[in-house]
Amino acid sequence: MDKLLSYLENLQIPVSAELSTALQGFKSTTFKRGALFVREGRIANQMAFITKGHIRHFYNIDGNEYTRWVSLENSFVTAFASFVTQQPSKENLECIEDCELLVMERQAFFQLRDTYPQILQLWISSIEYEMVGYEERVCQLITTDSEKRYLDFLERYPVQAAQVPQKYIASMLGIAPRHLSRIRKKLAQGRK
Repeated sequence: MDKLLSYLENLQIPVSAELSTALQGFKSTTFKRGALFVREGRIANQMAFITKGHIRHFYNIDGNEYTRWVSLENSFVTAFASFVTQQPSKENLECIEDCELLVMERQAFFQLRDTYPQILQLWISSIEYEMVGYEERVCQLITTDSEKRYLDFLERYPVQAAQVPQKYIASMLGIAPRHLSRIRKKLAQGRK
């Protein structure tokens, strides 16, 4: 719970004693590497805050996996579309290492959001951040070559670049893993 409170504090979200008590609705849960927090075809009824580990958001299309994103520690995660619409999820959320999560049920989260203006503001800010990210990623996929996408990723997301396996980065960028290896090799040779 301390990490969640620190996260809110870093965002300058005031946490009253009453809100702090309400946040106890998040329950500490552990997931082993490879476990799914959300499975495609099922409705996402939980929101989680990652206190340890990484979670990969991916689609499985005809047996091929396409990574959309990898969420790191101090991030909220859910299959957003399913969580909001209560329709079956189209994506999977997989723990790519052992994870410790603070998990809250959907109904409890929305009650928290509707009761505390600062949680509503966090919710709105999160949606805005996600929308900007999606718009930028779609623009990049349409208008830039693979090397430029990788360089932009390194600049914008240095933590993910350092901590996420290359095969997932390649998938996020719409690049074959072999091609990403060639790009990395070319860039490394250019630095010498």
